[in-house]
Amino acid sequence: MHGAGNDFIVFDNTDKKIKLNTDIIRTLSNRRRGIGGDGVIAVSMPEKRQADYDAVMEYYNSDGSRGEMCGNGLRCAAYFAYSYLKLADNMKVKTDVGILDAEIIGENKVKISISVLESFKKTEIEGKIVAYGDTGVPHAVVCVDNLAQYDVFNEGRKLRTNSFFPRGANANFVEIVDREKGRAKIRTYERGVEDETLACGTGICAAAVSLSEFYNFPEKIELETVGSDFLEVDLKVLNDEDKVYLSGPAQTVFHGTVEL
Repeated sequence: MHGAGNDFIVFDNTDKKIKLNTDIIRTLSNRRRGIGGDGVIAVSMPEKRQADYDAVMEYYNSDGSRGEMCGNGLRCAAYFAYSYLKLADNMKVKTDVGILDAEIIGENKVKISISVLESFKKTEIEGKIVAYGDTGVPHAVVCVDNLAQYDVFNEGRKLRTNSFFPRGANANFVEIVDREKGRAKIRTYERGVEDETLACGTGICAAAVSLSEFYNFPEKIELETVGSDFLEVDLKVLNDEDKVYLSGPAQTVFHGTVEL
């Protein structure tokens, strides 16, 4: 499945028969020797019938590390649960950063809640003005000109590993398109993938919060990814619940079986 080009291997592990480890995740994620993907997602049903959530998402980066959260991955996990596990179109999903909401709002389109775990602040790192905070994973956001020509791989790798971020951080580079209409473009270097991805859901939310906090953007913001997908962030509940809402695509590319 993919969410705006951010692609994942998604499977039902309710019976807990599949035991993932670093080698298996790396093999599955390898685009030449495996299925290929930016990450692996195990979706399961609650063990307790009276649980306060409807599904569980376990997310793993392509390098085998456990990811605390993935926004595009959550949309895909929710659409998988709706399509294949026959859950309702409005559900609560347990993640490593808490229980989050997911709603199917159209064919291959999902709206999810994202928690802002650390408020965004600004600092200067190696001559760049950087906004930083946590939307499930740590994020750094830098506004740049001419995003299409920007060296996201090298600049992103330097920022992702900077000592300012003890856990590392995803590095997001944003170009403002129309401040009044809340439009911007984004490219992201992802921790755990160690490369630029076509989209990053938590990064899009981090960028939206930063644009609102520091660049006078409105509470509804549209960001265009490098793959020319458009995702929408609604910030209107941020002050009350420390959450934002992200809407965007989630689509099945193919399904099949693989021997582990």
